Amino acid sequence: MKSLTDYTKFFSSIEDPLERLDGIEVLLEDLENPLTEIQGNYDMGRISSEEYETESQKIDSCFRWGNDEISSIKDLHSDLIEERSKNSWSGHNRLKFPVVWNRDSYNNIEPEIRTAGRKGDWIEWLLANLTEGKDEYWTYEDRIINAAQLDMYYYLDFLDDSYSVSYSCSKISNNFVTFLFNVQKVLTLKKGASSKRSPRPENPFEEKEHNELEKLILKTMKNRKETGKELTWNFVLNDLRSNTKEGQTVIIRDIPASEDTMKPGILLYDDNLAIPTHQLLQSTFQKKLTTFRKLLLPK
Repeated sequence: MKSLTDYTKFFSSIEDPLERLDGIEVLLEDLENPLTEIQGNYDMGRISSEEYETESQKIDSCFRWGNDEISSIKDLHSDLIEERSKNSWSGHNRLKFPVVWNRDSYNNIEPEIRTAGRKGDWIEWLLANLTEGKDEYWTYEDRIINAAQLDMYYYLDFLDDSYSVSYSCSKISNNFVTFLFNVQKVLTLKKGASSKRSPRPENPFEEKEHNELEKLILKTMKNRKETGKELTWNFVLNDLRSNTKEGQTVIIRDIPASEDTMKPGILLYDDNLAIPTHQLLQSTFQKKLTTFRKLLLPK
């Protein structure tokens, strides 16, 4: 961990007060982990009380300095903070547009951008804020990543397993960047093309046939929604067993995944069969919830 002197020197070099504010707020979030780790090591007797006190005081001094800086910036630049929030994309308090890092995140966000008629501006903004990352990856500028991390709630439904916007945005593949450039090229070719045809409306009679596990997930979400309960993935997952039909059994355990790995999954058994009728990785289950929530919205 860097010293307080290192942090103060680094952040004092950032002229933009909003960028400095976001950076300090993210720093304090990140320091929660080593603080918890130090406490855990001390509780298990892995470090002495002297080492615990020394390391804890280092982190505490960073928190005191950071909180003072945050309060000062918010007091001095409340007008800039308010203006930025007002001009941010829906669900954000800091960014003009949402960030994306792969096709999954892109596919989740693109429809609302397209509906707002801002797709060209969005793609241009994304590309303008990309920079070279480590190894073969691309990343966003630090100021963009910090702002997105602080607005993480917007991205929760389709974040990768790390549940970190910062991590996801630092692992952008070259293929995805090429895809963004191709989208920009296509939009440029379409720009100015006249068409009197209205956008094709969604077909209200075109419904997807869900399998039994998907029906169970939807049923669980519908029942929770009607009783005013949360629809976040972990609550829905824990409530699946309470909504099974007679003869159905839900088991939560690791299942085979790609590259010969085992990952957390959901298995649905019917009438005590030896093999599950349906199974789903928990990571896929979390992504499906975004689509399923839309099905539960008032028509």
